[in-house]
Amino acid sequence: MKLSSYLSLLAVCILLSGCLEKEIIDDLNIESGIAYDWEDDKLKGTALIPVYLPDQPVKNVTFTSTSTLSRDLLLEMQRQSSEPLVTGSLEVGVFGKELTQRGIIDVLDSFQRDASIGARVFLAVADNKAGDIMKGEYGTRGNAIYISNLLKHNMEQRDVPKSNLQIFLASFYQQGKTAYLPKLKDMGKDKVEISGMSLFKFDKVVDEIDAEKMFFFKLLVDKYSEGSYKINIGNDQAAIKSIKSKHKIKIIKSEPYEFKVEISIKGIIREYSGEQLTIKEIKGVEKNFENLIDKETEALITRFQKEGIDPVGFGAFVKSKTRGFDFKKWEDEYKRMSVKVTSNVEILESGVIE
Repeated sequence: MKLSSYLSLLAVCILLSGCLEKEIIDDLNIESGIAYDWEDDKLKGTALIPVYLPDQPVKNVTFTSTSTLSRDLLLEMQRQSSEPLVTGSLEVGVFGKELTQRGIIDVLDSFQRDASIGARVFLAVADNKAGDIMKGEYGTRGNAIYISNLLKHNMEQRDVPKSNLQIFLASFYQQGKTAYLPKLKDMGKDKVEISGMSLFKFDKVVDEIDAEKMFFFKLLVDKYSEGSYKINIGNDQAAIKSIKSKHKIKIIKSEPYEFKVEISIKGIIREYSGEQLTIKEIKGVEKNFENLIDKETEALITRFQKEGIDPVGFGAFVKSKTRGFDFKKWEDEYKRMSVKVTSNVEILESGVIE
C-alpha cells in the first residue's frame, strides 16, 4: 500500500471514531430487569437497576412510569434517573397477570426493535403484579441475576421447559404451535418461586399448569438432560434422578388424525425408602412410572385440545409432513384427533440390590 493511501485510510478511521458516542459504565444506569403491568387502563413499567457498592450486597433500585405505549416508558423513567438509563444488560422481563390476559405482543415488539436487547433474555409471567417481584430483595447479586439464575437452573436441571425471548417469539409466529412461559410467585420480601407454566393462545394466557404437572409437561414439549422424580412403590418411595428423556411424534393415520407419542426415559434410583430394592421391584418401578407418564401426558394433551392450544406442536409437525397443508381445516381436526402416548422407562443403576 502506498504511503499516501495508508495516511488517507488512517485519517478516515480517526474521523469515524470521533463520531462514536462514548458511554462510561460508571456514568450509566444499566437496566437489568423490567416488569410490565396493566393498571388504570395504562401500561405500567418497573425498571430494575443494580447499584454495586464496595464490600456490600448489590442494591436494587427501581424506576416506575406509566404510558399508553411501551416505547415511551423508558423515556418517562429518564426523568427520574440522575444518569442515562440503558437496556444493554437486560437479564429478565416479567409480565403481570392482568396484562397477560390482555396480550403482551405489543410489549415484545418493542423488545424486537431494540438492538441492545439480546434474544436470550428470560421471560416470565407473574402470579399477580410483576412490579412487586422486581421490588423484592433476593440474594446478594441483585434481583435480576437471582431471577435469571432461578429460571436457568430449573430449565437445565428441573421441570421448566427451555424458554426465552427467541423461543417464545418463534412459537408465537409459527403456525401449529403455541407459546408458554414459566410463572413466578412472590413468596415475600426475600423469596420468589416458579409456581407453574402459563400457556398462551396467541399472546394471551388462557391456561396454567401447576408445579405438580410440570414434569409431564416438559416430557411433551422439551427433553430432560438432568431431572428427578419421586414415585410410589406400594407403601415405599423411590427417587429417580439423573433423568434423561426425549420424545418422538408419529402420524398413525389421518382423517381423523391419530398420533403416537413415544417418550424414552433413562434414570438412576438414588434413594429408596424400603429395606431392600430387588430386581423385581426395579421392574415394578419402571412399569408404574410408565403407566403414570402415559396417563398424565394424555390428560394434558386432551386439556390442550379443549383449550384450542398446541404447545406440543402437533400442527407444526403435520405441516412439515404434508404438502399443501390447510391450517383452517386443521383447527377442527386438532380437536378431533386422538393421541396415544407410550413411554419406555429404563433404570440404568440402582445401587446395591439382591
